[in-house]
Amino acid sequence: MIVVRAYPRVAHRIVLEASPMFRPPGMTPGPCYNRLYSSLAMIQLATAVFFVALGTCLTQGSAREPGVPGICRFLGGAEAAVSLQFDDSMTSQLANAIPLLNARGIHATFFVNTESGQYKSHRHEWEVDVPKAGHELGNHTAHHSGAKTIEELDKEIGLCSAQLDRVLGARPRLTSFAIPGGVPWGFTPEQLAKVLEKYRLVLADRRNFFDEQKTDPVSYVQKAIDTHAWSNVSMHGAGGEWLSTSLPTLTHLLDFMVAHRPALWIAPNIDIYKYVVEREAAEQPVVKRTGSSMVSVSVMCDRTKLETFGCSVAALYDQPLTVEISVPVNWDQIRIVQGKRVVHGEVVRAGLARIDVLPNAGSATVTQDSK
Repeated sequence: MIVVRAYPRVAHRIVLEASPMFRPPGMTPGPCYNRLYSSLAMIQLATAVFFVALGTCLTQGSAREPGVPGICRFLGGAEAAVSLQFDDSMTSQLANAIPLLNARGIHATFFVNTESGQYKSHRHEWEVDVPKAGHELGNHTAHHSGAKTIEELDKEIGLCSAQLDRVLGARPRLTSFAIPGGVPWGFTPEQLAKVLEKYRLVLADRRNFFDEQKTDPVSYVQKAIDTHAWSNVSMHGAGGEWLSTSLPTLTHLLDFMVAHRPALWIAPNIDIYKYVVEREAAEQPVVKRTGSSMVSVSVMCDRTKLETFGCSVAALYDQPLTVEISVPVNWDQIRIVQGKRVVHGEVVRAGLARIDVLPNAGSATVTQDSK
């Protein structure tokens, strides 16, 4: 599988990796692999610096003085995050993986090929049932056939994006993207970055595929927990088809993840991506108190730290951030109103609450909930 990495405001920094273990049967890498690897040397240092900076941010996510409002490392105060990803819009994913996910309330990312036979033969499931269950549909190109020119690349990505817009609505949004492996590609990292920017696509980062005969996928989740980080666990078939993960292994993985809630946030790739990017661009939360009955909280992001693709920040970055604030010690239940959004928050202990606030969307009013 080829994996492309890019980061907000540095779209030109791309790392591509190829692993023969993750090529669908009969597929071979294209001649661009060598050209892409030659680009790696030029950007290796910049990428290493990015990871050092990101690691520092992740470990500092909840480091603050007691009583000072701050944004939690991950949603709900979780200390780690994991996104599950499935490639190639396979029938076995619909038949086996999604029922297991839905039964546990886990939402995943499915990278689909919208013009493939497998997708078309199950169009209703992919376009209605899967999004309705809370899963993300990611762009994996239209045909999974590669592209020898930048024009072909634009067409493959654009066709898939257009179909996803028809399914999900044409409003501006960020969408996850994973480039298919095992097929010929003919482009430079810079050319790819321009196409992704055109369609507001975010490259799936640090994808952990595995051979279950050699690696227990639980190890990726455990590492995320141990290091208070975000990890992706990626798969193809589920209980069948190519590069399949067996159902016992998948079930074991899902049950392990569920057992570590709420310290572990399990969500689609794009949700975790937006949370991390918003959090690192966020300014200090502003908290105002009105006597002992009301608290207002607002979070603003530094727009220069966000890639907006020509859209408004609020339109693209709509993932709530969890903020810890001080509240009166006699509050045991709270209610948060932000615009038309009404939710309930968590009182962690006497005098301390966690609330979810949309950034760049005005103040959220927090009151004691009488229910």
